[in-house]
Amino acid sequence: MKFVADIAALLMLIQGSARVAIALSSRSSRSSPIAAAAALRMVTSTTEALSGSTATMNPLMEQDGLPKFGKIEPKHLTPAVEDLLAKLESDFSSMEADLSKKSDIDVIDYDEVLPVLEKMQYPIGFVWGIAGHLNGVKNNDELREAYESNQPKVVQSMTQFSQSKPLFDALSAIEKQWEESKDEDDCPSFLMKQQRRAVESSLLDMKLGGVGLEGDEKERFNEIRQRLAKLSNSFSNNVLDDTKAFSHTVENSEVMEGVPESARALWANSYAQHMK
Repeated sequence: MKFVADIAALLMLIQGSARVAIALSSRSSRSSPIAAAAALRMVTSTTEALSGSTATMNPLMEQDGLPKFGKIEPKHLTPAVEDLLAKLESDFSSMEADLSKKSDIDVIDYDEVLPVLEKMQYPIGFVWGIAGHLNGVKNNDELREAYESNQPKVVQSMTQFSQSKPLFDALSAIEKQWEESKDEDDCPSFLMKQQRRAVESSLLDMKLGGVGLEGDEKERFNEIRQRLAKLSNSFSNNVLDDTKAFSHTVENSEVMEGVPESARALWANSYAQHMK
């Protein structure tokens, strides 16, 4: 699952690995491909549920196909992130309340949890994955500022998922239910194997994501997570800046012997552009 992937993986998604991955691609997550496919099929209905005017005016909210890179500008990022995170928080709060109210948590159904969560998270994953990609390949001051100002919001949102007690309890109940029925299911189907793997990985990631922490320990953990995200982005920017700034001038053509003409032409053109 995207939300339970460790924050570094999310931020890679977040920084061009896309989590979207998003992710929200993206993404080297350990989620069930079945659940991911189901989430993709539900994307259109999720997008349509967003604010009609916002989805129409903001190309980042057009999620019914490939990203509209030709229309996306840095100014679109903040309103898209804020709208999607607000909806995500509202939907997830409702989900947590529903899970907490269940009187017989031991018989909770898998389809009530992870597939629903995938559907919730896809829109922000889609947007943040695009932002990370553009930040890596079309980096400029305006985009950097928009990206850096929104990164803490996204990290905080992902932290909320990984530290949700109602969600953790629901997944634990699902795992316990499957453990108790092992003898009756000696040869689980491919789908069941994928679902079990998704639950197992999600629980592990939530444990590593601080679900068991309280008070000062939890606050400190979340501070470190935000700091890590900021440092990761700064490091990427520094590498990108140094890469752009690096140059090497070759004055003796003999050292280029054996280099393909196509490469020579490319480098010569880069030199000419640099000297303008």
